[in-house]
Amino acid sequence: MTLNGLSLAAVAQNRKKYGSNTMPDPRVKSAWDFLVDVFRTKINLILLIMAGLFIGLALLGYGDIIEAIGIGIVIIIVAIVNVITHLRSQHSTLELRRRASVLLCNVIRGGRIRNIDSTEIVVGDIVLLQAGERIPADGYLVHGHISVNNSVLNGESEEVHKSPLPNFKYNRAAPITANDYTNANYVFAGTTVHGGGGAMIVTRVGMDTENAKILKTLSDIGEEKTALQHGLDRMAGVVGQIGGICAICIAVIMVVMHWYLDGFNGLGDFVLTVAHAITLGLTIFVAAVPEGLPFIIEIITAQNAHKMTRENLLAKNPNKIPEAGNIQLLCTDKTGTITYGKMQPVANYTGDGTNIGFNQNTGGAAVRLLMNNIVLNGRAMLDAGGQIVGGNSTERALFGALGLNHKMVSTIKRENQVLTKTLFDSATKFSATTVKTKSGPRTYVMAAPEIILAHSRFYVDATGATHPLNRATVRRIIVSNARRAMRVIATAYYDGTHKSGEMPNDLVFIGVSALRDDVRPGVADMVTELQGSGVSVMMITGDILETARVIARESKILQSDDDIAITATEFDKMSDAAVKRILPKIRVIARATPHTKLRLVQIAQEMGLCIGMCGDGTNDAPALKGADVGYAMGDSTDVCKEASDIIITDNNFVSIGNSILMGRTFMHNVTGFLRFQLPINFTLAAISILFPLVIGIEALMAVQILIINIVIDSLNSLAFGGEPPRAEYMTEPPAGKNAKLITGDTIAGVIWTTIAGVFIFTLTLAEPFVAIFGDAAMSARFALIIIMAMLNGFCVRVRGFDIFSGLSKNPMFLIVTFVVFAGLYACVTFGGNVLSLEPLTPVQWLATAGLALLIVPINFIYKMLR
Repeated sequence: MTLNGLSLAAVAQNRKKYGSNTMPDPRVKSAWDFLVDVFRTKINLILLIMAGLFIGLALLGYGDIIEAIGIGIVIIIVAIVNVITHLRSQHSTLELRRRASVLLCNVIRGGRIRNIDSTEIVVGDIVLLQAGERIPADGYLVHGHISVNNSVLNGESEEVHKSPLPNFKYNRAAPITANDYTNANYVFAGTTVHGGGGAMIVTRVGMDTENAKILKTLSDIGEEKTALQHGLDRMAGVVGQIGGICAICIAVIMVVMHWYLDGFNGLGDFVLTVAHAITLGLTIFVAAVPEGLPFIIEIITAQNAHKMTRENLLAKNPNKIPEAGNIQLLCTDKTGTITYGKMQPVANYTGDGTNIGFNQNTGGAAVRLLMNNIVLNGRAMLDAGGQIVGGNSTERALFGALGLNHKMVSTIKRENQVLTKTLFDSATKFSATTVKTKSGPRTYVMAAPEIILAHSRFYVDATGATHPLNRATVRRIIVSNARRAMRVIATAYYDGTHKSGEMPNDLVFIGVSALRDDVRPGVADMVTELQGSGVSVMMITGDILETARVIARESKILQSDDDIAITATEFDKMSDAAVKRILPKIRVIARATPHTKLRLVQIAQEMGLCIGMCGDGTNDAPALKGADVGYAMGDSTDVCKEASDIIITDNNFVSIGNSILMGRTFMHNVTGFLRFQLPINFTLAAISILFPLVIGIEALMAVQILIINIVIDSLNSLAFGGEPPRAEYMTEPPAGKNAKLITGDTIAGVIWTTIAGVFIFTLTLAEPFVAIFGDAAMSARFALIIIMAMLNGFCVRVRGFDIFSGLSKNPMFLIVTFVVFAGLYACVTFGGNVLSLEPLTPVQWLATAGLALLIVPINFIYKMLR
């Protein structure tokens, strides 16, 4: 047929009428958007309110502006880190999307072939298709024959053969259904041509394609806050309430005490007393509220996002890193995740059952005959760069396993001049090629094993000798491999010319080759580890149930008779209540559709489960967006990546398991830091109340409290954020969707340490220490709480009693300790009037350090009691 394509004028007209072949870019957040997000958290709102109150008091002449400046610096630092972190993550994602979306294709316009960017395609264009190419738009085939992989749309890895339909008339008004994915001539954007070649007429572009329909649904799926974000909000609310109540109480008490003891000498004295009480209340509030926590979370998030890149994980949404550690149900695709995603030759058997493999050195004459058969009967070939293209996945896999190169292919074709060729037909299920050799005509046959076996009388061994064939032996091989979900293909030859449609009964059996999309190394161990840590692993695949079962058993997803493997049809027929009853036992869902996956996510979330969903196709996008953590493969479609939170750049399930470990490590580091920081906050709050009430002096100045809360805590966030993953984290059950940030054990530890801190702090009032510290008492108290906090940090970073365990894997801890102690010395020695501090003598330093060391044995006592 003659294919002239559109004229340039028609191209412009159709582009105007039907639009261009572009997908809308995802909404790009500006620095301002991320800045606004900073102040949507309760802690940061509290900081803003505090800063405003301090500024107001300072303008009225009550209090120092230094407190407001300190809080302002914190807010600025938090905002800058937040904005930079999210802008970098957004840039990385957009760059990955940009690189993946570049697609060139050949079109016929005005009777000439033109190579253009796929975004320039319009409705009515004729696009040339060949093996290995991604189809750039929706349309129908008008010339040639191709096999297409539609898995990005329907999740099914089985190739679909496409060919033109005679007298076909396209109806644009007719809706596209799932049946059209597998019909004879329709092709769709995003799918891949695996074999053959042809030409298509473009019918839909850009946002009208099937790809785009799924993209549109993503905007309707909301994104929930993570457990960490909920936990931080709850903690900010509780701590804020406690701090606020304490601040109000102490302010009221101070006013009442002044009135009761001395009365008020006019309005000015009353205003001064109230202002002083408010300043003291705010100081207590500063002590109680962890001002640096948002900054700290951003630091730890940035650290972990960087670590994840080394583990083949791109955190597109860094806030989902800790959520990965809470996953209770992990749903994963099979093809390309659990398995390699392409056919792998596993074995090559001769007629006596010997596995000779695919190497000429071990397989000898039998392998050379197999080479001839694959080159002459198959449609796979090498392109100019030596890459294997064309044919189906089985032919390409055998072509690669045999190590065929341009020279070998040329030699085989030169020594075997093709006389006749019978192409594979779905009715006869074989292909046959007759060639001219030095000894006469020979016909090579490639077919389904049962067909070859029925017509074979002999087999050839590795030496080239022929022997009578025992069909029962070959049948056992075929059945055994079929049970292991192997794809098997047989080859044979006979001397003579092939007669169309006939198969002689004296074939010489060359061998039966077994191939499979095999399970990746390490997957079974990772699945076992995840299940042992309380994470249920479920395989959701478009493949048939029998194959899914075999792969699930080999990857340890199916382990017992109680585990359930069902089809999507069975799943879809069940009510939500019925699904909820058996969901904990479901391990495999085969022939899954996008609706099946999204419904599963929604039901699991209704049950309160934290669910992770992995996928690589456009059909997976709604489920990825709806899941608590969505994983996309590195070679996923753009729509899939857009919907995901984390991209697995090496397409390996093991990397998903590593993300769960890193998520748990993140949460351990955060909770470890809270065990370090909260006792400081509560100790500061307690002494800020007790000292004025009991002895009538301020324990510490507000600016000193800010330094402790912000500088010391922020530096230690780097130390705790650098704590490495520990294998023991994967022996714990997942925290789950509604996990509390602060557990009962953490609360008990914080209370114990707070009591210990207050006790040690009040020892500074004992007569021997009063005599030692003298006028430098405030400097000693400032140094004491910092040294005590740092020593407590060494204790809470490990569960046992060896407080130096694992420090070699986290040198940042020692660096931060040195920097904090050096900074402490500088503040005390040179702080002067700005910080209300004065230098300490060596004896005073030793006395302070001696008191601070008491926190270590007190921690050991708690660990023994726990």
